[in-house]
Amino acid sequence: MKSIFIKTFGCTLNQRDGEDLVFGLTVAKEEKDASIIVINTCGVKEQTENKIYKYITDSILPLKNKEIIVCGCLVDINSEKLKTLLPKAKFFGIRDKTKLISYLEKYKIKPKNKLMEKHQITKAIIIANGCLGNCAYCAVKFARGKLESKSIAKIIEEVKTAVESGTKEILLTAQDTACYGLDINTNIAELLKEIIKIEGDYKIRLGMGNPQHLKKYKKEISEIFKSEKIYKFLHVPIQSGSNSVLKKMNRYYTKEEYLELIKYFKKNIKDLTLATDIIVGFPTETEKDFKETLELIKECKFDIVNISRFGQRKNIEANKYKELPGTIKKERSRSCTILCSTIALLNNKKLVGKTREILITEIGKNNTSIGRTIEYKQVVVPKKLEIGKKLKIKIKEARPGYLFASELKS
Repeated sequence: MKSIFIKTFGCTLNQRDGEDLVFGLTVAKEEKDASIIVINTCGVKEQTENKIYKYITDSILPLKNKEIIVCGCLVDINSEKLKTLLPKAKFFGIRDKTKLISYLEKYKIKPKNKLMEKHQITKAIIIANGCLGNCAYCAVKFARGKLESKSIAKIIEEVKTAVESGTKEILLTAQDTACYGLDINTNIAELLKEIIKIEGDYKIRLGMGNPQHLKKYKKEISEIFKSEKIYKFLHVPIQSGSNSVLKKMNRYYTKEEYLELIKYFKKNIKDLTLATDIIVGFPTETEKDFKETLELIKECKFDIVNISRFGQRKNIEANKYKELPGTIKKERSRSCTILCSTIALLNNKKLVGKTREILITEIGKNNTSIGRTIEYKQVVVPKKLEIGKKLKIKIKEARPGYLFASELKS
């Protein structure tokens, strides 16, 4: 019986694609134990692309007599080096997912069957592929293409199936959740309204949504977020605090519009955890532009900031501008990281001494367990507990990215 090993790079959307590829198959724990190795790539960042090349060089090339399959965004974005490194591999792009699933089924490792779906406490559900943007720094649009939303009925069916199988935490994912449904005459607010009607003990986390779409539904979303079934978590990328840079990035909103949206959400969603994305060192970014970004971070007081240094990608519009020196990008990234870490720690310290109910979602190191609060804050409990267990805790200590807590005895 042939077994498969899959290595997935990138976002929640890519992770879910990887799960779909190997569903119902015999999965090996290590590359050396597998007959077939699938490398599910990501092409969003230069750093990630380099990680993929290093993984292939260090972990795949030394292996012999393995069938290698390469799939994911990087195949569509920049496959030349992949094909040089792995000339005998089979390649499938993002939109070849169905074809790849059919190809893997030919091995008849195990027939697909809904009853075989393993119990998952946390499950990602893809609500759409592609987007409506044209960001000057983004290469993912070449891989995933224009927006293609799933029907509300199909998503509801997937959520119900997950909840009935014991899933407690559902991650709604897409390249941009906020533009969901705009191609099929519906929207993200309508989808969320239908999902929270589903009976069961579960929480929904809404994935990243761009501000130009979220602002259209801010009132409906704020109302929906009052539901106990929704994590009080929003991921709204800003990318830059400079209107000049935002315009060059093709971001379709201004700093002022973004700040107004965030102010509205913070006022109307209690205990909101706010995440964002920042790109430092975009080619046209001046020192003044960067300082505007720092000022915006201070004003918004983000809980989570995903910081990326600008990197050239194949065929992107931003390549027409002269790239900034690496030393400047590195220094700006360092300054931004220090500021964001300081703010995140101050935010988390406000929770020290408070009690919360958390859901245990994973086992940590050294006999610890990791759970999530209703704000989607990560909590470390110094005790090994069953995944899926709910318990009341008291927060004892804070770090920038997580909290320490002790279990409250009932």
